[in-house]
Amino acid sequence: MKTIFKPIFFSLLAAILFISCSEDEIQPPVISNLEVGAAHDEEHSDEGGEDEHADEGIAHPGESLHIGADILAFARIETITIDIHSDEITPGEGEVAWEFEQVYTDARYQVLNAELHEDIAVPANAALGEYHVYVIVTDEAGNSTTAEAHFDMVVEEE
Repeated sequence: MKTIFKPIFFSLLAAILFISCSEDEIQPPVISNLEVGAAHDEEHSDEGGEDEHADEGIAHPGESLHIGADILAFARIETITIDIHSDEITPGEGEVAWEFEQVYTDARYQVLNAELHEDIAVPANAALGEYHVYVIVTDEAGNSTTAEAHFDMVVEEE
């Protein structure tokens, strides 16, 4: 009788292990330390060589807008999309309600842990006001995560 129970017991144990060890769902990417603001100020960076953003949360027409973030993905990153627009701005004469959308598929971003760093040219005639920035990360497993930030387009003070 004992010889019959051993094979049955081990078969059940093996079945339970196979069922419990099935592939878990891959978690969506995590976006942290999102930075949005005026691009690097090379002349005034501190002596430690670290990045310095002169105006976090502010951009200036005709200059560059820095967008940076740390991204942790549990499956290789497939795309990073940056979407910039405003819903509240009514452009004045000679101004445009600036919109920007770009999908990045660079090899430097198609990894598990990426550091997003993009400097985007802002048109000189971009309307002043509040803009929304969405950073959307999609991994190879089809998971996506969105981080949102805001910045104000203002005339640079001299």
